[in-house]
Parts: sequence; C-alpha cells; structure tokens
Amino acid sequence: MYGRLASGYRPGGPNSPDRIVEGAPSGFRPDKTQNYEIGAKGDFLDHTLTFDSSIYYIDWKSIQLQLLTPLGLSYGANGGAAKSEGAEISVTSRPLAGLSVSAWLDYDNAVLKEALPSNGTAVGAAGDRLPLSSRISGNLSVQQDFPLWQGGTGFVGGEVSYVGSRQGQFQGTPTRQDFPAYTKTDLQVGVKGESWKASVYANNVANIRGMLTGGPADLYNPDAFIYIQPRTVGLNFSHSF
Repeated sequence: MYGRLASGYRPGGPNSPDRIVEGAPSGFRPDKTQNYEIGAKGDFLDHTLTFDSSIYYIDWKSIQLQLLTPLGLSYGANGGAAKSEGAEISVTSRPLAGLSVSAWLDYDNAVLKEALPSNGTAVGAAGDRLPLSSRISGNLSVQQDFPLWQGGTGFVGGEVSYVGSRQGQFQGTPTRQDFPAYTKTDLQVGVKGESWKASVYANNVANIRGMLTGGPADLYNPDAFIYIQPRTVGLNFSHSF
C-alpha cells in the first residue's frame, strides 16, 4: 500500500500596459494543483501475476485564463477551479512459458468545479468536462516468445488500445467540438538475440481514423482535424554494444 501527496504550479505573469489602462489588473497569479493518491501493488502465484492500482484526486485552483476588458481587449487573469478524480489499474500475467498478457484500465472524471467567468473569452459551466479528457481508456497486449536456436528467440504479439470520447477546447459559445472514441490495433513479429532485435510491425492495422484534435476552437481552419497515424508497416532493427 502507498500514499502520495504532491503539488504543482504555473508561474503568473504581468499584463501589458494598454490592458491595464483599460481596467485589467497588473498581472495574474500562479494557478496550482494539489494531488492526492492512494494505491496498492503486488504480485501473486510465484510472481506470475502482478498488479498496480490507485485512486486519485487532483484539485486545480485559480485557473489561468483570458478575460475581456469593457472594450473587449483580452488580458491574463485567474478564475474558477477544476478537478480530476478517478481510478486506474494495471495487471500483468505470465500463465505459460514465454506468454505475457498485460492490461490497464483508467477512469478519469476531469471537470470544472466552478463556471468560467462571464467576461471570459470562453464559456464553461460547472460540471463541463475538461478539454480532450477521456473518461475511459484502456490497453490490452499479448506477446508469445518461443525458442528458435541457441541464444535466439522468436516472438509474436499485438496490442489493442482504446480511447474514449472527448470534447474540444472551451469556446465563446457552449457548443464544443466532439471527438469520438476509437480503438487501435498494432501487431508485430520478430527475432531477438542477446544483443540484437529485429521485427516487422503493422501499426493501426484497421487504418482507424481516430480524431485527436481540430475543429473551430483548435485550429485556424475550422474544417481541419488531426488524426492518429494511419496504417503503418515497417521493419525495426536494434543492436546494443
């Protein structure tokens, strides 16, 4: 069992003189996070099954954002609060010789605790999800190693990754860009020795067009989006000296 307490911050800064003349404050303060986490980790069945789990809560205060003067000029300020709370678990099993199965799952509820200020450049209500935060994400990977010759081992494996739905940046209206969930599959097969490794891989085998960011609030072109890397097939070789 373990517990962890940590904190972080971003430095504040000054506002430009023309904004101060129009009623903006002289500067903005740091925004801060306070992180709380408790968890457990261990192994069973003669080290063939291991796990690592935790629950966490992150408190984000005095969020740095852009507000508007009465004349519509933007300036740096602090306002509102947010939180990120969730749980995660990872498990690795080695049930048979040369076989490794690993999985992890994460639940994250990252939302505003307070509405963004009414004179800000973006609209956000208490309970709105933070930009690009996925409530559910996970991964499953399997690899089988098998002997080929003295000092040489073959392997074949793959992994499936899931990223849940997300929402884009806060905008000047309550409408935000939606990014659907996607699932990506990667495969590999290869050979390794004591100091070298060669493999052929195929990433994003189904050529899924998982959407990462884009739309009116994220890029200059409102119809432009950034996707995950398309299907990619290649060869890797590495050698240690």
